[in-house]
Amino acid sequence: MDRHDPVGQRTEYCQYGPQGDVRASYAHLPWQGLWTWLTGKGQALTPEALEHAANDRGERFLLVHLLFTWSVIIAILVLGGYVLQGAFSAAATVLLVLVGWVLMVNRLRSMQATFHYLTHGAVLKNKRRAQRYAKVFLTTPLLYQDWDSYNQSHVREHHNIKVLCSEDDPDQAFIRRQGFYPGMPESIYWWRVCCTPFRPRYLWRQWRTTLLDSFVRPPRSELLLRWTFWSVLLGGLWAVDGLAAFALMYAIPRALLFEHSMWLQLFTEHLWFYQREAQRNDKAHYGRLTWGRFQGRRPPREGLAAQCVWALQGLLFDLPVRLYVYPQDLPNHDAHHRRPNIHYRHIANYRASVEREPSPYGPYLEVWGFMAGLYVIRDHLCRGVREPFTPHEPATAASAITGPVPQADIQGA
Repeated sequence: MDRHDPVGQRTEYCQYGPQGDVRASYAHLPWQGLWTWLTGKGQALTPEALEHAANDRGERFLLVHLLFTWSVIIAILVLGGYVLQGAFSAAATVLLVLVGWVLMVNRLRSMQATFHYLTHGAVLKNKRRAQRYAKVFLTTPLLYQDWDSYNQSHVREHHNIKVLCSEDDPDQAFIRRQGFYPGMPESIYWWRVCCTPFRPRYLWRQWRTTLLDSFVRPPRSELLLRWTFWSVLLGGLWAVDGLAAFALMYAIPRALLFEHSMWLQLFTEHLWFYQREAQRNDKAHYGRLTWGRFQGRRPPREGLAAQCVWALQGLLFDLPVRLYVYPQDLPNHDAHHRRPNIHYRHIANYRASVEREPSPYGPYLEVWGFMAGLYVIRDHLCRGVREPFTPHEPATAASAITGPVPQADIQGA
């Protein structure tokens, strides 16, 4: 299999994990929607469907999504009550709690991602209405920062075409504060990748920020809603003796596992500390800073044992990563940065439809497998590989950005 797609604009791959059009090897299987979700890699749309996807801002899907998410969360809390009552055997209890935690993190991350898309105007055309949805159904119960604060740090700064992965990028500043820098030793790199989200100081700072963002910093009208919601919720749980179940199935995943999941996703999101080159313009730089993060491997055509191994690998490796690390649209985060106004329900198929078309952002980049993404950043920070998606690049000394990049007027890509 060639490193690049055979026609049109060539997709580039890193040296780790499967290469080439892995998603095409699933074409003979039934349930194509399942494979699109599990791998994160979509299928090309017809021109008519692509036009619809680019302009879809339907409120009905948002309502269904919120109803589904809240139903799952309530079901997990009810499950916690049965667990604490001793309704299951010890082995079943451990299994159900672990599955409940993963699903809770998945739904909390999905709420965060939906809020993120609402701020980009990719879900509802009316941003005032989108802000109301976010305030009532997403940021308040999620204990997340308010609309204006997030819009400033993420949409206006992080997405800025001249700021992403520069010293002015608030996300890169966060990565630097955790002790990452170009030229760092590999042993320190792996230690900090694995241990950062469990360090007491890191968790304390995250919890403190969460409480300030939830109950101190928002506008007064939103503070009233947040204090009222949580007072009523906790009071009601206390009245029905549900606080223990809430602590087990919501508080622990939100306080620990949500932060872990966010860390793994954020750290593999971009090529941090990227050094810009004079021969590339802003859009060409922008296209090198993020990539498709997909899970899966080519299914065997025959052999029952090989097929069983392939299915088991998907169940044990791909499914947990998809649920826990890269829920919703996150496998296609590179397409989101190029077109932040595409709805998250369409982003996978949108990317698959346009990835071979010429683009001022350059070719799309792909990584298959979670560990491959960590190796890409390892090579960049520790081994001096400035362009990990360029074949046979010699490893030279890494060099950090030496000065701030000027702020641009353009917001987003």
